[in-house]
Amino acid sequence: MTRRRIAFLLAALVAACGVVPVVLLAVFGLQILRQRGERASQEALHAIADQAAARVATYIAQQREMLRAVAMAVGNQADAERRLADVSLDAPSLGKLRLLSTDSPPAARPRALKPEEIAAALRGTEIASDTYLAELSPAMDVCVPSGKPGRAVCATLDLLELQRQVQRIRVGEQGYALAFDRGGRLVAAGSGAMRAAVLSGDPVPETPLAAGLVKGTPAPARLRNGEGRDVLAGWASLKSLGWTIAVEQPAEEALRGARTALQFLGAGAVLTLLLSIAIGYIFARRMLAALELEERFRTAGRIAAGVTHDLGHRLTILRQIEQLAAMNDPEYLPRIRDALSSEVGTLRRFVSDFSDLTREAKPQDFLPIELNAFAESVRSGAQGYANEAKVGLEVQHAPSELWVRGDRYLLERAALNLTRNAIEASKPGAAVRLRVARSDGQAVLAVEDQGGGIAPERIPTLFESFGSTKRSGVHLGMGLPNVRRIVVAHGGAISVKSKLGEGTTFRLALPTNGHHSSLSSTPMP
Repeated sequence: MTRRRIAFLLAALVAACGVVPVVLLAVFGLQILRQRGERASQEALHAIADQAAARVATYIAQQREMLRAVAMAVGNQADAERRLADVSLDAPSLGKLRLLSTDSPPAARPRALKPEEIAAALRGTEIASDTYLAELSPAMDVCVPSGKPGRAVCATLDLLELQRQVQRIRVGEQGYALAFDRGGRLVAAGSGAMRAAVLSGDPVPETPLAAGLVKGTPAPARLRNGEGRDVLAGWASLKSLGWTIAVEQPAEEALRGARTALQFLGAGAVLTLLLSIAIGYIFARRMLAALELEERFRTAGRIAAGVTHDLGHRLTILRQIEQLAAMNDPEYLPRIRDALSSEVGTLRRFVSDFSDLTREAKPQDFLPIELNAFAESVRSGAQGYANEAKVGLEVQHAPSELWVRGDRYLLERAALNLTRNAIEASKPGAAVRLRVARSDGQAVLAVEDQGGGIAPERIPTLFESFGSTKRSGVHLGMGLPNVRRIVVAHGGAISVKSKLGEGTTFRLALPTNGHHSSLSSTPMP
C-alpha cells in the first residue's frame, strides 16, 4: 500500500473520528430545520385561511344584515312588494327580493328552500339555503322575519363578489384560496384550473376533506391537489355557515426558502468535511514520513546489530586462521584451507541472503516449473550441507507431474532456506523429507524434519523480520520473512505445524499451472 493511500485512509479515519459526529449532528439539525420550515409554512397558510374565512364571514354577515334592515323597514308596509323592487335596484347583491306569505304561489318561493324551511321562515325564523348556481355564479337563498306574523322577506344573495374576493387571495406566486359550502361543493376558487368545478359542481380532491372538516375530522396539512401537485394547505371553518376555506401553496414554492438555507448549510457541512480530510491528509503524510524515517533508522539499527554480531564472529575466526598462517607450520595448512573454505561459503550465503531481499518477483517473467523435478534440484543443492550434518535428505514425489509458474531462482532460494533450517534443527542420523503433493487444488511442497520442534509462543512471530534466535553462522532473522515474501509474491501461502520433541513441517502452497498440471492428485495432510 502506497504512502499516499495510507495517508488518505488515516485522514479519512481522523475525519470519521472527529468530523463525522459533527456532520451527523449537522444532518439532524438540517432535518429539524426542514421540519420546522415546513411547519412554519403550514402555520402561515393556516393564518391566511383564518383571515380569508373572516373576510367571507364578514361579507355574508353584511349581506344578511342588509336584508334584515330592508325587511324591518318595508316588510310590514302595505306596498312592501313595490318597495322591495326598488331596493333591488339599489342593492344588486340582494337579488330577487320578494315578500313571502302563506298565499305566495310555489313559483314565487325561493327555489333552494324546502317546504319545512319556508314554514319556519313564515313563523319568524331566519333561514339560509345551501349554495347553488344561479346564472353561472354561486348564490344562496335567505329569508328573514318581516316584523309581521305570517310574512318573511326573502332574497337570493349573489355570491359573485365573494368569489372575486377569494380569487384575489394570493400566496406567493402560485398559492391560492378555495371556498367550500357545508356539502363540500366548491363555491369559489383562486386557482384557474379549478374554477370550472365551481360552475359544474364536480367534486375536487379537497371536497371530502372540506366536508369532513365541517364534521370535526381534521384535514391534512399536505396533500395532492386537483392538478396532481404536492401542496401545503391551511384550513379554516365557518361554523355559522358550515363553510370551509382552504389556502394552498405548492410545496416546492412554500419550502423554497427553507431548502435554499438547507442547501447552503449542507454545502457548508460538506466543505467542512472536505477541509478536515485535506488537513488530516497533510498531517497524516507528515506523520507517515516521520514514522517511515524512524522505522528506517530502527531497521538500519537492527541490520547493523546483526551484521556486526555475525561478521564479528567471522572476523574472530579469520584472525585465528591468520595466527595459524603466521606460524608458517606446514601441518596447519590443511586446517587453514578447510577453515577458509567454510568461512568463504558462509560469507557467500550471507551475501546471497541480502541479494534475495532486493530481488522482486515479476509475474510477467514467471516460467513453468515441474514441482517434482524442482524438489530434486533443492535436494541436490542442500545435499552437501546435509552430509556435513550427517542428516538424511529424501524426496517424496507426487504420483504425476505437478506444474506451477514462478521465478525458479527465488523459489529455490526459499525452499533451500527451509531445507537448511530443517537440517540444522535435526540431530545426526535423523532425516529431512521434501514431500510434493496436490491439496485443495494447489501444488504443495512440504519440508519435514524430526528435530526438537518450535515453542508454540514463537510460531505467531516466526515470520517477522530480525526475529531469529540463532546466532551461530549467518542468521539475521531475515530468512523466514523472505521466504514468506517470495511465496506471497507467487500468489501462494506458507504455514507451519510443529510439536515439541517431534519435529516441524513447513508447507508451501502455490497455485497450479492448469495447462501443464496432471488431473491426478495426492492428498496432503
